[in-house]
Amino acid sequence: MDFTEPENWGRIRREAEAFVAEHVTEDMIVDELASGDGVNRPLMNALAERGWITPTWPKEEGGAGLDAFEAGVVADTIRQAGGTTLGPGTTLLPANAIRAMGSPELKAAILPGVAAGETLICLGYTEPEGGSDVFACKTKAVRDGDEWVVNGQKMFTTFAHLADYCFLLTRSDPTSHGPHGITMLLVPMDSPGIEHQAVRTMGYERTNIVFYNDVRVSDFYRIGEADQGLHVMRAALEAEQNIAPASRTAMLARAAAAWAEQTLGPDGAPMITDPLVRERLARLAIDAEVTELLGLRVAFLDELGAKPGPHAALFGPETYVKWSAEIIDMVGPEAMAGWNDPEAVSGGAFEWHFRSAVASTIYGGSSEVLRSLIAEQRLGLPRSRPRSEKASASPVR
Repeated sequence: MDFTEPENWGRIRREAEAFVAEHVTEDMIVDELASGDGVNRPLMNALAERGWITPTWPKEEGGAGLDAFEAGVVADTIRQAGGTTLGPGTTLLPANAIRAMGSPELKAAILPGVAAGETLICLGYTEPEGGSDVFACKTKAVRDGDEWVVNGQKMFTTFAHLADYCFLLTRSDPTSHGPHGITMLLVPMDSPGIEHQAVRTMGYERTNIVFYNDVRVSDFYRIGEADQGLHVMRAALEAEQNIAPASRTAMLARAAAAWAEQTLGPDGAPMITDPLVRERLARLAIDAEVTELLGLRVAFLDELGAKPGPHAALFGPETYVKWSAEIIDMVGPEAMAGWNDPEAVSGGAFEWHFRSAVASTIYGGSSEVLRSLIAEQRLGLPRSRPRSEKASASPVR
């Protein structure tokens, strides 16, 4: 098997590296660490100028006309440099759903703003009692003429305090259960009756509890048929599982190798010369490479129009959790100093990875749910849970 990188990947990576050198600044990285917002509007504007907010869309729609592999190279290069891709990456999930299933009028109103980096869309899935089971939805949407009246509460709605719209999962049929009787609405976040409260996570992220109190939403903002939102939601969930594998395991591997090369052991020799350290780094590098290859598999199948399944979304975060703890053990207690400690080892990278890794296991669905999906959909094993509880989504997106 030939793993040689195609020439076009190298070209787009060089373009992306030049981009981050100009636009991803140290102040921007520190601001994101401090705020945890996951959004930087100037960076989004710069990305939009190149069509990189919607990189796989055709140029006439504001995209860059890239294939899935090239788009992945761009996103990976920006993440490796410390730039946040959460805002535009999350926005793209509902934007693609609108592009596929929204009305012509809704597409015309929303999609140009997305491509231009002006429109930010958060995800309103998870509820306090539902956890990873998004189809335990209790947020109600009641039809009132040409409007919907929404009442309910959502948890872990990342960047809701900055978003222009929320891609909101609602229960429109009060007699329904599970994935039936739901309607997807694109709710303007400046609507009267919306309140959000900050929630800080252990991974330095700022997410939100969002309350909807008699929020009136025009039927113009409905995506797909009323009471038939399952297809819209399922497409968004599968897309989220496809991007969730962008784990930080490779970043961790590079930071750990740099520490081992630059740090002297008790005998005065670099830690990289210690056989036990080398073995750990080698095993970490192997898992990081597997994670990257699974990500390429996602892009390959996506280009073929096939469904990749959640394999990469499971392996990447689980590996990230394992190795973030292993590296803390290898480096020792001093690795627990955070990024805001001026004397922190490797700029606090190891503590940051250790915190971030835990939250990554619920992006695109909890590990338990993803294992169930693989067993049921790929191996044909019996369902491990009732049908209404089968699907899941990320509570922190």
